[in-house]
Amino acid sequence: MPDSLADLVRDAASLHQFIGSIYKRRDEPERTHREATVTFLKYIRDLGENAQSFLQSFIEKDAESPRDPDLARFERQGLTTIRGFWASLHELVRPAEDAHTLSIPGALIDFLEKPLSAIPGLDGCRVVISHTAELNYLQYPRTDLRYHAQTYEAIVQGSPEFPKKLALIAMPYSQGSSLFLNLVICHELGHFAFEELGLEERLSRDIDGALKGTLAGYENMSEPDLSWCRERLKYWSEEIYCDRFAIGLIGPAYCFAYIELFDIVGTSDTSDVGEFNDTHPSDACRFWEHADQLRNGDWWSLLEEGVRTSYVDLVKKLAAMPESSYLYESEEKPKLAEPVLAAFLKLKPKVGALVADTFRYGPRRFRGDLDREEINLVRTYLGHGVVPSTLVQDRKERFPDPVALINGAYLFYLESLPELVRRIANQNEHQLSHRSKWTERVEMWTLKAIEDLGLLTHQ
Repeated sequence: MPDSLADLVRDAASLHQFIGSIYKRRDEPERTHREATVTFLKYIRDLGENAQSFLQSFIEKDAESPRDPDLARFERQGLTTIRGFWASLHELVRPAEDAHTLSIPGALIDFLEKPLSAIPGLDGCRVVISHTAELNYLQYPRTDLRYHAQTYEAIVQGSPEFPKKLALIAMPYSQGSSLFLNLVICHELGHFAFEELGLEERLSRDIDGALKGTLAGYENMSEPDLSWCRERLKYWSEEIYCDRFAIGLIGPAYCFAYIELFDIVGTSDTSDVGEFNDTHPSDACRFWEHADQLRNGDWWSLLEEGVRTSYVDLVKKLAAMPESSYLYESEEKPKLAEPVLAAFLKLKPKVGALVADTFRYGPRRFRGDLDREEINLVRTYLGHGVVPSTLVQDRKERFPDPVALINGAYLFYLESLPELVRRIANQNEHQLSHRSKWTERVEMWTLKAIEDLGLLTHQ
């Protein structure tokens, strides 16, 4: 065997082994996955089997008819491309396998797929949940992944196509059984919608328009400087879009989850709340957008009339901060920081309009007395330790809307959990372990109710 062929066989065998280590499923029969995850893992398995067959065929052809040196170098580069694509898949596969049905809030994800699929352009979309070691939620952009998949497919003939309309969302592994913090997933679904609907392209003209109006000498600026400015506005706009999108899906419960996950209560009295960074707007700016989206969806009336939680006061406090308190400082391009922030403030209304256009048939709006009644009944049921799947009022059964159910449960947790703890023997509302225990129960009962409501729609 010529040395060049021997080297190629060795490299191909190494790649063959590497691919197998990623796609071959572990023997863990107790794990089951949601249908979307099954689809994704099947794609990975089919892709892996096809890749290994391709590599074997590739080596056999080379052994029968050795290539000239130039062609051999080209084919070696092909192996590098294959390895690079599988390296990018490496970070997705095992976390998706770990996110089996016992380690994710499956009922919540099943529910969220429905309003997501009702958005024009997102019909038939599905959500794949994976785990991450970060205490944060992530959406894996698919544009680059699909581009690399196409390059890969040009080399490895017969490769299955990357699944369409598949949102790849990562959640902290520690939050598998929780409901409230996992509502931040709705923000990540906003990133999916922003990408899938091509909204960056739609917003690009508005971004340039805002920059032209604030940057002195815009026409003579270098392309690297303009690209940097556009990138800031793109990042900030997308984050605002995703916050408003999340409220459009589930109402004020998203605001509460955001406050809790990022400990906004602990930072609300610091100067940081007005400070932008390179990729995210300030908390004060974001909560102005939260409050505006809540008003647009008529949720503000619920928060104004009968809600006692300090979280609402926090939303009001941050939303009331003037734009003059917003600050952005950049070490990379300090002279551009102030005009870029000014451009963003001009651009913000366009982002709100983009959200309204996404929910062409309307976001989930507050339904007045109907929602008030359901939220109050949900809170009453939870206060007595009863799963609020079916509500009885005036001797008549009714089924709560899932969004009213989620908001009612969150408000119960924020305002009324001590009432439940006091009703239970040998439990103390000031004992933190007791409160934690019954918070978990409230989340469990609410998830069970969401699951029950989901079953009703399949009858």
